[in-house]
Amino acid sequence: MATACNLACLLGVFAIVAGTATAQYPGGSGVPSPQNAPALPVPIPGTQPGFPSVVISAQEPKAKVEPPRLEQPKIAPVDPKVYTVLPERDKIFVMYDDAQLERIIMNSIREADKARPTPVKIDATYERTLQFPPMPEVGGGQMYQAKTASYPPMQTTYDALYLIHRRLHFEDKNSERYGWDLGAIQPLVSAVLFYKDVAMWPQSLASGVAYGFWDTNAGKCLPGSPTPYFLYPPGLTLTGSAFEAALLTGLAFVFP
Repeated sequence: MATACNLACLLGVFAIVAGTATAQYPGGSGVPSPQNAPALPVPIPGTQPGFPSVVISAQEPKAKVEPPRLEQPKIAPVDPKVYTVLPERDKIFVMYDDAQLERIIMNSIREADKARPTPVKIDATYERTLQFPPMPEVGGGQMYQAKTASYPPMQTTYDALYLIHRRLHFEDKNSERYGWDLGAIQPLVSAVLFYKDVAMWPQSLASGVAYGFWDTNAGKCLPGSPTPYFLYPPGLTLTGSAFEAALLTGLAFVFP
């Protein structure tokens, strides 16, 4: 019985709330429609205490302002011969001392200042500024003395930068030492040089008797170096040439 009374009370409360919503929003639902929704308060622009009034107006786009153009300074034409023609030989290989070198540098600065579009005024003030700073005194006026002057003498060993070997009577420096290859004609060139060395062999032997059967690599490039194809002289000597001539004359009489 108590449960039925409670249920009846809840239904009565629900009916009262539903009737009130229907009377307030006549549309069938308790949610206000866009036409019946209450208007929201809109802030009206105005001056508030402590804030100045600002009037905002539509601004027209500003025109693009181009930066001012800087005029390039006019450069006087330069004669190309001044920079392409070498000075005289005595001016290239001369050795100037400090005073002469400073004088030449200052004269070149004066000429460059005079050649400007707006020449610099050459007066006493200009000459006072155009001076090299004084050289500081080194050593405090004391004479320089090397620390090694009082050291005891020492002994060192010097290794020669060349190699001594026996005389090479048959050698093709271009192909055997420096790696030259003339392609298809290389065998023919090597044969011609070999028979030339055979013909000059007595001369080379006699030169070895007179001057020694040894030679060095001093003055020669290292093996495999990229050197030009040289035509080497036969290396004739007075003793070897005389012996070669006597041998050929004797052979002519023996084998007429």
